[in-house]
Amino acid sequence: MPLKKLKIGVSACLLGMKYRYDGTDKLDSRIVERLLNKVDFVPVCPEVECGLEIPRPAMRLERGQGGTRLKVIATEEDMTRKMEEWAGVKIEQLLRRGVGAFLFKARSPSCGCGNTSVFDSQGRCIVKTADGLFVRMLRLKCPKMVVGTEDRLDEFIDKLNLDIFRD
Repeated sequence: MPLKKLKIGVSACLLGMKYRYDGTDKLDSRIVERLLNKVDFVPVCPEVECGLEIPRPAMRLERGQGGTRLKVIATEEDMTRKMEEWAGVKIEQLLRRGVGAFLFKARSPSCGCGNTSVFDSQGRCIVKTADGLFVRMLRLKCPKMVVGTEDRLDEFIDKLNLDIFRD
């Protein structure tokens, strides 16, 4: 009986899907080379899946009186509620599908994992070590889930601690 592969959520842009705000991808061939035959990828793009278009205006995390919000830079439109409503449902779906870890796009306002900048209302960076909005919600729901970013791929793989990664 074949072993069941670990399901890993992956930011869709890292797998070559052209879902970024500017219609490009951030394909990281190291992810595919190192993990393809060892895990099952479950691509996720919070911005696209919550209903935002491609292309779309750039967004950032902004801290103000209402806390940290996901805002469109050019218009200051607050996308926090839209993202939170979608994420609450999506996280439950991912857990039902058996996703056991997540590899995110670094520095993204939705997917950054401890390396996303937060700005004040004047556009000044006030924090560089925040989680993106989707990551923050995932960590609240699943505090023990292994999460990481592509810029620290080796560390992410080490945290998985699976024999299939041993050479």
